[in-house]
Amino acid sequence: MFVKKLRVPIILQKSEALERRLPKNHSAIPDLKAFIKKLRSGYNGESKISYYLSQIPSKRFYIFHDLRLPYGDGYFQIDVLLLSSKAIFIVDGKNHSGKLTIDINQMTQEYQENRIVYENPISQGNRHKLLLSYFFEKYEIPTVPIESLAVICKPTTELVISPGYTEAVKKVCRLSDLLEKLDRLYQQYNRERLDQKTLEKIKKLLLKKHIPLNTNLFEKFSISKEDVKSGVQCPNCLFIPMEYKRNYWKCPVCQFFSREVLLNAMKDYFLLGNSSFTNMEIRSFLHLPSSRITTNVISLLNFPYTGTTKGRIYQLTKDFL
Repeated sequence: MFVKKLRVPIILQKSEALERRLPKNHSAIPDLKAFIKKLRSGYNGESKISYYLSQIPSKRFYIFHDLRLPYGDGYFQIDVLLLSSKAIFIVDGKNHSGKLTIDINQMTQEYQENRIVYENPISQGNRHKLLLSYFFEKYEIPTVPIESLAVICKPTTELVISPGYTEAVKKVCRLSDLLEKLDRLYQQYNRERLDQKTLEKIKKLLLKKHIPLNTNLFEKFSISKEDVKSGVQCPNCLFIPMEYKRNYWKCPVCQFFSREVLLNAMKDYFLLGNSSFTNMEIRSFLHLPSSRITTNVISLLNFPYTGTTKGRIYQLTKDFL
């Protein structure tokens, strides 16, 4: 059963919103694109894992995607956590292309004449196991076995494990072997260690303590908010801003027109770091001709608000993004 389903990470949504609203020649674009590529690759890998996990009998595991849990002064992130009454399984996806070589000290990727060194995924998994056990100990969760797996998500990726590295042979698998590997590990534990009450406690604890990554992208990439284009983006040619006509927007470049583009523009407004707006603020962002028209346009989306008339402040709802 999926308790925390896979969603497009909010940091990825924010990065893509920022990238499409910056001038194409902005100095931050190369680094921002590389950041987006890394995030998108990780999400795509998790999506592949999620598809396979959906084929497991629903009563066997409670499945959590993309958990980021606090411990000490920092956080640790787990791609997928599978909770059962017998044991807990951590799955970490590796969606790299080219050739991956795993040895005791590191993992290296060779792709398109580049060589990049990463942390050994076995060491990463063992650290996550330890931190999760500390986390459970803090909240008085009974001791339960924890296993970790690293999954190579791309079938075309060449995988090389250093000779004699038996721990990596046991803990690294291809995506096509994931279900068999999980089933074999699960069958090794023939005693239930967690009752239903404790399972429910762990479920609530993991959901409550999860803190999504929410990096300040303007600071990270040294971008001024004045560099960001406001307005409704044309979905046909991507020009910003479209012009508001009566009840629809029209692109001055390709002449495309639509009544449905408001929703995407509002999502971008929130993804760019805003959590509320006044009539004047959203009128400026959407390039609307008057406050009366702005009120009419915003009323279509039914945002909750406080205050009346000129002092009205509209709020972002949790399910809007």
